[in-house]
Amino acid sequence: MTRSAMAHESLAGYQLRLPSFEGALDVLLSLIERERMEISNLSLVTVTDGFLAYIADMRDPPPAMLAEFAGIAARLLVLKSRSLLPRPDALEPETDVDDLAAQLRDYQQAKQSAEMLRDRHVSGVQTFSRGRRELEAPTRIVLVPPPLAHLHRALLRTLTRARPAPDVVAMTPLVTISDMIDRFRSFLSRSRRTSFRDMVGSETRSTRIAGFIALLTLWRRGEVHVRQDDLFGDIRIEGLADLGNADAAADD
Repeated sequence: MTRSAMAHESLAGYQLRLPSFEGALDVLLSLIERERMEISNLSLVTVTDGFLAYIADMRDPPPAMLAEFAGIAARLLVLKSRSLLPRPDALEPETDVDDLAAQLRDYQQAKQSAEMLRDRHVSGVQTFSRGRRELEAPTRIVLVPPPLAHLHRALLRTLTRARPAPDVVAMTPLVTISDMIDRFRSFLSRSRRTSFRDMVGSETRSTRIAGFIALLTLWRRGEVHVRQDDLFGDIRIEGLADLGNADAAADD
């Protein structure tokens, strides 16, 4: 195989042309790995597009060339990813004279302790006793009562931080249409005649609405006869059937 054929099957004949670099692709990788060129200024998309344009005219690109480009591109991608990650600031060791003096004192103390232990070992002393420690006198605590004015101000601050008592709201009982039907039937079973105002006139608005719908339901079933002489006048109610049977409400 001639040299030109080998170059055609590898990236040796491919020249990369970028605004910041022009040359072989492996040379670019070598410069970046040796930190002689910033990879942050390199666009991997431009590198890939240039290579794709280079092999576009080839009828059957050599697998060796594609594999070599894939390896270099993967390496460039790793270097690019590392450059985007935050790096901790390098801390330069600072030499402090006080630190060196403290280290020297610790060294001298450790050396003296080692010599003392060696002498005790040579003399045959195998036990070590704890030195006597003087007990410290307990701290005397004297409680001084605060002035009366301070207590008064503290009480006022506590009262201002106290939470107010919650408001108690009475719950309105819920009356259903079925309940109103039972009420009408129970009353008309004892007295055949009544009026709507006598039945629900003093109730709440929701109860009056439920009562009116219940009255219409009984009238539709033919259980009551209703009559209203004047516009917005009171409704007269008269029972027409056996209203004591509460099971008829199941039709609704």
